[in-house]
Parts: sequence; C-alpha cells; structure tokens
Amino acid sequence: MRRIFAFLFITLCTCLSAIPAKASKLSDEGAAYKRDLIKAIKQADKIVVTEHSDQYDFFEVKTHTFQQQEQLVYQTVILSPQDVVNFKRLVKAVPDRTQYVSAACIFVAHHTIKFYAQDELLSTLPICFKCGAQEWDGTKHAPPQEIVGGLRKFITAIGLHPEMKWRQLADERLKKDGLPSGSD
Repeated sequence: MRRIFAFLFITLCTCLSAIPAKASKLSDEGAAYKRDLIKAIKQADKIVVTEHSDQYDFFEVKTHTFQQQEQLVYQTVILSPQDVVNFKRLVKAVPDRTQYVSAACIFVAHHTIKFYAQDELLSTLPICFKCGAQEWDGTKHAPPQEIVGGLRKFITAIGLHPEMKWRQLADERLKKDGLPSGSD
C-alpha cells in the first residue's frame, strides 16, 4: 500500500513540476481575454444586456424535440455611462488565471451582452450562469477562470437575474401571449 502511495506522490510531483511554465502561458491567455473585453467596452458607443429565453426552455421531454419559438426577451438594459465604468472596473478586478476546464453541461444562455459602435454590432457575449460558461465571439483567447463570477456580479448590479426558473418564465410568457407552452 505504501508503494502505491509513494508512486502516486512521485507521479503527482512530476506532473506539478511541469505546470509553472504552462500556468504562466495560461495566465497570459486570461489577461489577453480581459484586455480584449476592456477594449470592446471602450470601443462600444452602446452596450446592450438582454435577459432572454433559450431554445432549451422550449424542449419537449416527451417527444425529445424543440418547440418552434422565437426568443423571448424578458428585460433589456442599455448601459449608462456609469454602468460602463462599473463594467470595466469589474472586468479589471477579475484575476488573470485562465480557465483550465470547460463546463460539462449544456450551454443554456439566458443573458447576452452586445457591443455596438455606430449601430453596428461588434461582438456578442452570451452567458450561461447555470454551468458558468460564456461564448464571446470578440476574442480568440481563453477566458479567465473567474470571468463568469464577475459577469454574475455585473448582471445583478444592473438589475437582472442570473438565476430564475427559466422554463416556468417562458411558459408563463407564452400563455400570456396566447401561445401554447411546453407544459400544455
């Protein structure tokens, strides 16, 4: 038994000794992502944050199919100049340490941040708070490990909700609009 633990300990130490050089490079990735995001915030003359439905809110478990449904928008916030300052500050505060692993859940984005300049869409940042992931098309760099935590604080600060009963909300909205819901 001691031999097994000794072998595992030596193997672990060998693996960990290779991390510092790679970790530095990976921290560089997180820092580059943050630089790109701050640049996008500065370049945008309008930033719009939307809280909305996702296609998985319309998934029929019984038939394993998706209902044909347009995205439902629950709230939209156009950032004020002070919101933009707070957004930049929050991004800068996120540690550079790069995200090493991806979430193992289905990406279900209920929030999207869109960056505009002169009414032209520059980039889109959908966020899934359930699995703690984002898929920003404005960078080629890996995100910092804690970026979604920072985005959660930001979303909450502007009055939106990282967590909701999204399927129930979609069903209620569809019923209100006189459309069949997933629970019908």
